[in-house]
Amino acid sequence: MNNDEAGARSDGLIIVTVIFVVAFTYIALTTNPVYTGIGVGDRAPDLQGMVYDGSEWAMFNLEDNVDDNWVEGMGGTWTMVEFMDTNCGYCQTVAQEDFPTQQNKWLGENPTRSTPNNITVEFVAVSISLWDENTEGKEYGRDIIIKFRTDFGHEFPYMDAQDNSYQDDWGRLGTPTYFLISPDGIIQYATPEASAGYSVWEAMEDLIPPGGI
Repeated sequence: MNNDEAGARSDGLIIVTVIFVVAFTYIALTTNPVYTGIGVGDRAPDLQGMVYDGSEWAMFNLEDNVDDNWVEGMGGTWTMVEFMDTNCGYCQTVAQEDFPTQQNKWLGENPTRSTPNNITVEFVAVSISLWDENTEGKEYGRDIIIKFRTDFGHEFPYMDAQDNSYQDDWGRLGTPTYFLISPDGIIQYATPEASAGYSVWEAMEDLIPPGGI
């Protein structure tokens, strides 16, 4: 009798063990955990907040552009994120020299760079603060963001992140710093890792599918 009970317990333990092994194997095979970070191949950290879109301040959430089931060849939204400071001299230079051409190339109803009909491209500029607001000659605030956007004729949204609330997730970035995020939320280009001279605009040209294919 004792042998029968011991055998039953042993059989039960084996069954439970098999169930756990099968369950963990299934989880391992059906999930693809991706590290959240700011390097190429990482899942982009959370990015949401109030953006000025040219007429009002509205909520933006990067997650709205993300499709976890996206694979190459599917439609979706590619997002170019620029971390910038309105007082940054180089940010002002690229705002004047690069962005007018690039927004005409990628944004709007008739962009000059074609993409498949199911592919869209969005820009979002994230305004952070490199200096303390009390620093002489450095001004911050939403009015400054609106003025900067308007002065340079930009048509894409500007996020107010001048409290530097994203530093923990996105790092203490210099400006401007660029990220290109594919429709699955994975970073495909990051300025800190880019080869010297290789710009986000070149990465976009290389990675975003052209129309007619």
